[in-house]
Amino acid sequence: MFRRIWSSLMARNVKKIDKKQHFKPKVLDLFSGAGGISWGFHSAGFKIIGGLDYFGASIESFEKNMPEAVGMVRDLRKPGFDDVRDVIGTEDIDVIVGGPSCQGFSTSGGLSRTSGRDESDPRNRLFINYLDMVDEFRPSWIVFENVPGLLLYNQGRVAIDIVRAFKEIGYSVAPMILLAADFGVPQLRRRLFFVGNRTGADNCFPAATHGNPELWKNYSLPFAHLSRIGHGANREVAPHVSFADACSDLPPIEEGEELNGAQYLCDPTTPYQALMRTHSQTVEQHAAADLPSLDRLAATVLLEGQNWRNMPANSLPARFSRIRPYDATTLLKRLSSGLPSYTITTKFNEATTGAFIHPTQARTISLREAARLQSFPDHFLFSGTASQIRQQIGNAVPPILAQAIAEAIYPSVVRDVFKENVESTRDSVVVENSLTESDILKLKAPRRVREQEEITYDQV
Repeated sequence: MFRRIWSSLMARNVKKIDKKQHFKPKVLDLFSGAGGISWGFHSAGFKIIGGLDYFGASIESFEKNMPEAVGMVRDLRKPGFDDVRDVIGTEDIDVIVGGPSCQGFSTSGGLSRTSGRDESDPRNRLFINYLDMVDEFRPSWIVFENVPGLLLYNQGRVAIDIVRAFKEIGYSVAPMILLAADFGVPQLRRRLFFVGNRTGADNCFPAATHGNPELWKNYSLPFAHLSRIGHGANREVAPHVSFADACSDLPPIEEGEELNGAQYLCDPTTPYQALMRTHSQTVEQHAAADLPSLDRLAATVLLEGQNWRNMPANSLPARFSRIRPYDATTLLKRLSSGLPSYTITTKFNEATTGAFIHPTQARTISLREAARLQSFPDHFLFSGTASQIRQQIGNAVPPILAQAIAEAIYPSVVRDVFKENVESTRDSVVVENSLTESDILKLKAPRRVREQEEITYDQV
């Protein structure tokens, strides 16, 4: 039998924290983009000190929406951190968050010191400099985010190497794949998170608050062993937030139209809409792209939930004849009002790249709709061209998902940093810090959170 890895904690009779005694751990966001992770941590009570990213428009957005923080345009492959120290000041960093692009990992060389780092490979340089910056600033906790496919690289050895590399600088980390929709984001987006610390504390992940028992029915889920948080629904969770729940109060627009300073279509009709409209009186950056002829045809003839297979065969380019009917099911697809969206990418203006056609209007989704589906509030405004804004929105970690992670680790961070005990504001799933390298790809989590009960491998 494997050692027991998983246990669960239920937060009951939660005591609200007095604002005068509200501890605000300090966060540095690497590869910050516009600030999706930062906004989530800010919403959970953390103080954002700074954000670093190579993309200037992203840093403009970050600084516009994070006035307490300092943004810095910085290529993290560049060695040395004196310039970072000069910008963020002398404050200690309690948490470092962020994640290099998945192109930052090479399977030909190691990432840890013992396996031999191939620092000449610029793809490795992104992660190694991230790791070096963690080693330089020595935060108590780290949250490292990436795509689930990272676990495929070199048959999982890259994931093991990441764990080993963090361990060599004193951090115990654990991975888990989370589905954004299971935490109240209206989007079926799955991301991989490594949560870790150097204090000896157990690592925490948020328990799911939403679910759909039919979602994975008859579906072989990749990395199911790392995707069991949520993974359906039970009586203790709410249904997934749908496209209509998220966006039905936004005014209709035509293809190529943009609204700024417009009135909402109606009062909020769902809690999610009310949350998105906090501190907002008008709709901003509600802009729909011009469409090529094929996308326009799809946006005109398809019904909700239909895709390219439902279009007249003579309207499709020859390349579609080479696609098997059960493949590419999200191409030229119209979203369904009563379901979450699919993953928002940087090309949500193009129907030929994914399921981005509005459920009822003859266009692809707007900048503001995409931002809402990513859980950015309406007062969060983006800098740059439409293309640059799409890049910022599509690359972001959904703030509500980031907030869930932040709330899960908050009591442990406060205990480690401030030596004070505060009660959790959400249910959490805990990974014991005795996790070893051989356990990483065998990790299993319970299908549902259970009170004060340890879960062993042979019970899952």
